[in-house]
Amino acid sequence: MEKIVYPAIFHKDEKRGYWVEFPDLPGCLTEGETPEEAFLMAGDALDCWFADPGQPRPTPTPITEIKPEEGAVVQMVQPAPYVSEGAKQFLIEEAIENGLQQRKLSKNQAATILAVDRSYITHIVNGKKTPSPDMAKRIGLLLGFDWRIFYANGNLS
Repeated sequence: MEKIVYPAIFHKDEKRGYWVEFPDLPGCLTEGETPEEAFLMAGDALDCWFADPGQPRPTPTPITEIKPEEGAVVQMVQPAPYVSEGAKQFLIEEAIENGLQQRKLSKNQAATILAVDRSYITHIVNGKKTPSPDMAKRIGLLLGFDWRIFYANGNLS
């Protein structure tokens, strides 16, 4: 399967948060209240754009050739991964357990490093809690996996 990755330009909007455009895909736009939400929404926008098998796939412009306006940021984006809630929970559990094992950490040690209670980690592993985007990034960094797994369906709540 061909990997889809396109450059997106993230713009700050003082009233609405952030808006995103894809220079290679005219009319493919989205927005989010925070940079994290805008990034996740950008993945959703790509997913929707390419959901139509007849949609043309232009060659992505190299990121070095895109010159955003002042204050805007260029980031490569791929379509959002959609998985069932059960499969998502399994992936989260596996990612955390594998990360703990690879880093030779216990849940207690990870909780101490993250400055959270051990029960918080257990609740995440059991699917009873979803970490905030900031905490998800910290967990992913500590345990060596992509933090966006917690939001595989674009849900930032």
